[in-house]
Amino acid sequence: MRHILLLLLVLLGAVPAVAQPDAVALSRILASRIDAAAGPGLLELKDFRRMGDAPDPETGGRIIYVATRLRLARAHDFGGWSGGTLQALSAALGAGPRGIRGVARGGNAAGDLLRANGSIRVKRNGDVWVALAGGAAAGRPAAMEGPGGRAEQLLTAIQTALTAIPRATGGPASVAIEQELAQAWRNIEGRLARIERGLPLAGGAAGSEYARLAAALAGLPATPDRPAMTALPSAGSVENLRLLADGTALLALAQADVAGQAFRGEAGAAMPGLRALASLFPEAVHVIVPAASPLRQMADLAGRRIGVGIAGSGARVTAEAVLAAYGLTDATRVPLAPDAVAAALASGQVAAHIAVSLAPAQAVLRIADTVPLRLLPLDPDAVTRLAPLLPFSIPAGAYPGLDAPLMTAATPALLVGDAALTTAEVGAILTALFRAPSLAALGGPAALQITPATARQGLTLPLHPGAEAFFATNR
Repeated sequence: MRHILLLLLVLLGAVPAVAQPDAVALSRILASRIDAAAGPGLLELKDFRRMGDAPDPETGGRIIYVATRLRLARAHDFGGWSGGTLQALSAALGAGPRGIRGVARGGNAAGDLLRANGSIRVKRNGDVWVALAGGAAAGRPAAMEGPGGRAEQLLTAIQTALTAIPRATGGPASVAIEQELAQAWRNIEGRLARIERGLPLAGGAAGSEYARLAAALAGLPATPDRPAMTALPSAGSVENLRLLADGTALLALAQADVAGQAFRGEAGAAMPGLRALASLFPEAVHVIVPAASPLRQMADLAGRRIGVGIAGSGARVTAEAVLAAYGLTDATRVPLAPDAVAAALASGQVAAHIAVSLAPAQAVLRIADTVPLRLLPLDPDAVTRLAPLLPFSIPAGAYPGLDAPLMTAATPALLVGDAALTTAEVGAILTALFRAPSLAALGGPAALQITPATARQGLTLPLHPGAEAFFATNR
């Protein structure tokens, strides 16, 4: 028995240790990422604990899980629209939407402690450990469950029909069926919400900032003045406004530029009853190219294949406006879902991709894991032509290799609704939006930037009278 134990000890001792950064190297990496995200000197890395590690199959490096404590050297508002945002800090520390605690709406004081649980992706480069880009994984959409009885019979009939039609298993027929079923599900959700659960809110695709914020609002308990909200999935701003127009939704999240076009009827039937409830947070234009690409300015995209958002997304509309502002009529548009962008850039299927998102965007950081990237700036004249988009600067350190602020444009995300909503309903909705203590925790970094001070910034359609009344006494 003693010999067996000795043999086991020898074998265990023979297992090579997994290479990973020591405490000094990890501290250096964390401090560097914190300074890049928040600005030098704002946050002190008080201490950290290594909570474990795992292999990173995508890069061949390691994923180090850490719990950190950060002390503010001076007062700071992480809900500002630029510089030292919670989104940037979350991305730098690989923390999920609820991974950072201690951030206060309205700003933090000097000496406040923040606690962050996150993960850092690292890889050895010679004798030095370096951090890789990457953030929290996007959530999966919730499973859909339908009612029984007649509904079950209909679902069985649909399943039988799909099985009986061979072409339904792939190609255009499959796409058409998926679209019709998705629309049917949204119609069912909207009707049930109106009958049983109050206010249906059109959000966004799974894992997006819109979907996260819509889910957080839907999680707020109902009040006597405000029914509970139900989050509806969608492709983005364009589809959200369509859901609002056909009565499926009563509230929606939408880019300001897209909402303005819908109000004026520039992309279909006008929506004269569309009203803004509040401006929420800025979404920056990202023109992404591989780091090794020879493309250096927007004019270089002439005649190239350019990735744009999918149909129904606001990103698609804004990308078209950016290309038009530069006269890039000969560029080939390639619709890409967010999870297809990295492969398209890496394979050369597209030379560049135009995205619109809160900066830094988790989706863009995930692209950087697959292919090193650069961002192309927009010049001031082009930004002027892109009105109602606003001039915007993506701060240095927001993305790997971004060593200086990058000039671009941004469109605010809006909460919109129909003029038929009552003043009391809108007031109750805005009270929940700005005062619910759980919203910042549940809605992620974007929710922290939602404040009355910026609620009328960049509006492209009239404020609802209920919003006018609310902001008259809440600033």
